[in-house]
Amino acid sequence: MITIQNLDFSYGKSPVIKNLNWQLETGKIHGLVGLNGAGKSTLFNLIAGWLKPSNGTIMYNEIRLDRSICALMETNPQFYPMIKGQEYLDVFKLKNNQFDISAWNNIFKLPLNEVVDNYSTGMKKRLDLMGILAMNREILILDEPFNGLDFEAVRLVQQVLPLLASKGKTIIISSHIAESLTAVCNSISLLRNGEIGLQIRKDSFANLSEMIDLHGGIKTEDFPL
Repeated sequence: MITIQNLDFSYGKSPVIKNLNWQLETGKIHGLVGLNGAGKSTLFNLIAGWLKPSNGTIMYNEIRLDRSICALMETNPQFYPMIKGQEYLDVFKLKNNQFDISAWNNIFKLPLNEVVDNYSTGMKKRLDLMGILAMNREILILDEPFNGLDFEAVRLVQQVLPLLASKGKTIIISSHIAESLTAVCNSISLLRNGEIGLQIRKDSFANLSEMIDLHGGIKTEDFPL
């Protein structure tokens, strides 16, 4: 279990995360939705250990979460200039020689002998995800992984993630579009005003839009038409 208690974080005098509490079951896929600027990326950086909270704790199975077991995929992946896809993945192969680059690329279908500078946004996302998989960490944190992907690539990711969860990985995914998560998640939480406003289980996903509306969403009757 990942247990986050009383978490606070501010950029200067601007609070972003405020007394946040969140529990996430291990070996499951957990979605996080919220408006742009709600603090999803900040929360992910806190969980991954890239940022330090001003208050609160993040525990994993009752022990303080160690960043060495987390892998974070950022919204906009960054790569060294003129590096080839194969060269990028070879870096991870040095630490995990069990990762079969060729076998995975039969699924992701990337031109690994080309420089990443020439990749499309979706191709860069897929390469970044392959790197995350190669790290073989217990907790995978994916910040807007569906952004920039075409329909086929979205379906591919939606197939891969449940398989990883079945192997015991705990996966946390963010999106500002709740419906993009319903196909893969076991729970979806709403980040609003710096805290988790609600957490919805899979058996209640049919009422997802209605429940988000009740927690501050815009309703159709609010439109001036």
